[in-house]
Amino acid sequence: MTSPVDSLRAFVQLLLPGWRLQFGKWTDGTKTDRYAVIKPMAGLPIELVRRPQFSLILIAGLNDPATLPNEAAEAVIQAMLADTEDPMFMQPGEPVPWFTDDGRPVAEISIQTITD
Repeated sequence: MTSPVDSLRAFVQLLLPGWRLQFGKWTDGTKTDRYAVIKPMAGLPIELVRRPQFSLILIAGLNDPATLPNEAAEAVIQAMLADTEDPMFMQPGEPVPWFTDDGRPVAEISIQTITD
């Protein structure tokens, strides 16, 4: 059985080819690269059914259109809502747009998973 992190990582990597996938912390590199950062968040107490929570941060490149992270976030959300293959249930929140200090557009999604 794969962990929720591994399932989420594989899911995002498949949906966003060309985006640099990182876990836990965003480490900036080339300003024109696109980054998808998965961060663990506090979850509910451990019970029989586990509900780990994550944040997916989509950071566009410096010259990308401001709409790109939101479009990528919507693609991830729609794929999560349509996914019936993965044994782990993923429930996304609404994307929140913001900008980095140097003006790159960002969208962040909270994701609650359910696994046993």
